[in-house]
Amino acid sequence: MRIAVRWMTILALVIWVWSGSRGSVPARADQADGPPDLAVRSAVLMDMKTGQVLYAKNPDEPHYPASITKILTAIVALERGQLNDRITTSRLATLQDGNRIYLVEGEEHSLEELLYGMMLNSGNDAAVAIAEHYGGSVAGFAAMMNATAKEIGALHTHFTNPNGLHDPNHVTTAYDMCLIGRYAMQNPIFRQIVATKTYPWHGKEWESELVNINRMLWTYPGATGIKTGYTDQAQQTMVVSATRGNESLIATLMDIPGQEAMREEASKLLDWGFQHFATQRLASAGEAAETVQLPGHQTANALLSRSVWYTFAQGTAPQVTRNIELDKPKLPLQKGAVVGQAVFSVDGRTIATVPLVSDRAVNPPPWSWRWLLGAVPGVLLMIPLWRIRSRQRKPLTRPYHHL
Repeated sequence: MRIAVRWMTILALVIWVWSGSRGSVPARADQADGPPDLAVRSAVLMDMKTGQVLYAKNPDEPHYPASITKILTAIVALERGQLNDRITTSRLATLQDGNRIYLVEGEEHSLEELLYGMMLNSGNDAAVAIAEHYGGSVAGFAAMMNATAKEIGALHTHFTNPNGLHDPNHVTTAYDMCLIGRYAMQNPIFRQIVATKTYPWHGKEWESELVNINRMLWTYPGATGIKTGYTDQAQQTMVVSATRGNESLIATLMDIPGQEAMREEASKLLDWGFQHFATQRLASAGEAAETVQLPGHQTANALLSRSVWYTFAQGTAPQVTRNIELDKPKLPLQKGAVVGQAVFSVDGRTIATVPLVSDRAVNPPPWSWRWLLGAVPGVLLMIPLWRIRSRQRKPLTRPYHHL
């Protein structure tokens, strides 16, 4: 049973309006300077650290993703393989339409090389080679992709292939692709690949310097990735990320009319996000939240098991509440054992529930065991005395004879 601790910490956080490197001074979130009017069918802007959605336009509307599919292909392969894995190209891989790195049947490359070929040059052949190697077939790998998407929380995504070539059953949403992109960007190897502008390619029949087709890496200050796409049915699609100072954002734009419009609308959305939002740390992992009272007048510190971050609209002063709830732990208590939870709320809305863990191991006090061992002989001695006394208290009875 949990007990609420007597106190509740109320933090008044004022998010300062930043200028200089963060661009022009933004208006308050409740003023007329609202979100941009984007010439796209669907879009989502998300804070990279917290996962909070800062902007949404038709976020759950199904769309064909085109080559941004390869974001999920890459992270699934990275989680199941090693960069030096050797992958042999099949005939099916060589028959893929669209962008290619011109693999030939039987050509062998490392996973690392194929990932660069797939993510920079958008090689559809590289995507199929990777899929067949780790999934046994395109269908097998697609099943792995869909399972990973569900684990991430992308519940409206269903992929049938690893490269995004058109299939009427191959769909996702802007929100799902932000989730997938944010998840992938937590992998340092993935981040390195999608931030790379050029990569030397040494193929069996084709040598070249691959140039990343995500032009935002050249045109947008602070851009860090991640992937663009196009098919006739999908039109232009993009997942893009950028960092300025301590802020990192990720955006997905779907069904965009042209490459120039894609870059313009993505830049507009990112600019608006950087100008109007800031992410702050509310609490740090390892921070002592409360003292836990234990049997035998012993104590332990309840530590936050992870940090808590929140993205605020700049120019606002939200009220942040931290409510500590402690368990009644029994001894012995292991170091790192959960002893309660901290519930963080912003303006009355719960944003995070963080387990609290003990900062030390605590054993039962030695005196309690000595008392118990000393008490046992006394109890054994008292038993016969109790029996004697019970007999003495019994009333004397004599047989009665009827005369």
